[in-house]
Amino acid sequence: MLRTTITFFALFLSFSLLQAQAYQDCAAAKEICKKQSYRFDKVGGEGADTKEADLIACFMNGANAGQAEENSTWIKFEVKSSGTLTFTITPLVSTHDYDFIVFKLPPDGNCAYKQIVRCMASGPTYRTERDGPCMGPTGLREGETDTSEDAGCSDPDDNAWLAPLRVKAGERYVILASNVTESGPGFTLNFGGSCQLGCEEKPVVAERPKPKPKVTPPPVAEKPAEKPVAEKPAPAKEPEVVVEVPPSPKKEKTDVLEGRKTTVKEEVKVKKREIILTLRDNQVEDGDVVSVFVDDQKVLKDIALKTTARQFKLTLPQGKNEFQITVFAESFGRREPNTATVTIFDGVNTQKIDLEAGRKAQESVKVIVE
Repeated sequence: MLRTTITFFALFLSFSLLQAQAYQDCAAAKEICKKQSYRFDKVGGEGADTKEADLIACFMNGANAGQAEENSTWIKFEVKSSGTLTFTITPLVSTHDYDFIVFKLPPDGNCAYKQIVRCMASGPTYRTERDGPCMGPTGLREGETDTSEDAGCSDPDDNAWLAPLRVKAGERYVILASNVTESGPGFTLNFGGSCQLGCEEKPVVAERPKPKPKVTPPPVAEKPAEKPVAEKPAPAKEPEVVVEVPPSPKKEKTDVLEGRKTTVKEEVKVKKREIILTLRDNQVEDGDVVSVFVDDQKVLKDIALKTTARQFKLTLPQGKNEFQITVFAESFGRREPNTATVTIFDGVNTQKIDLEAGRKAQESVKVIVE
């Protein structure tokens, strides 16, 4: 009888652990395809891969020194139609602190190449704190503008919420939700927003009756209006710095800058020598600082990358039609490499390129003046 009781208890414990440890790795994430409510009764542990969410920038000032995965649950989905996406994570125990990260996946869904697009690590400033703006439900909601919050709750605008995602059809994402208080009780996850996920259908809208056509008198002949002059697209704001790039003293190709190898990622063609260069961090703000080279000359120094765009006006010199613009990492913030989104506007077209800069190599874009 005793042996039977022990065996039953062991089986029950094993079943309970398996239930608590479901969906603990990105590769084993729960697949969803509808914006509805989901309930996860139990959480516990970090799964088989304990390194897939370490050294995360917004968690670096926390007790786990960058480790974001704690009593974790992963949820994966694909976007069917473009729009906004919001969600709310509500702890089953109101005093538990939940953090989360939203990763964008490559088209094949390979978790090894996921990229952070939202990072939430805020929580109680003290272990004994049980309420406050950084406790309770968390997620993405309308009206918020920040994309990342560090651990703790000491900044004036800290709370438990981040800005909604603007997603496009065909994109894939995965959410990591972590109960950083303790294992055991789980959470509910509710989705919202204007986008559609994989198996959702558009709502049927009743067709309104067509109004009867109005009888109007024939129009009085008027002088034909002049055709409006099409306006050229313009940058959203005035550039911070205006630089007239001097001619380069070197004739050879620039493939090494200050000891780092430089490779051309893309070529873009422009109509004018006067261009607007826009820089921003294409992930989360983590203290990246860069300089910008045109060929072998440093024309912009110590630019702090933000998620909001910063604009600079460059005039390329006469005498040649090809130039190499390189983003050079001066400081790597809390995590390597530096990742910058660069846009080039020539008064007619805007062209966007994502560049990376590391300690041994960085990427550049070749600009060709037509």
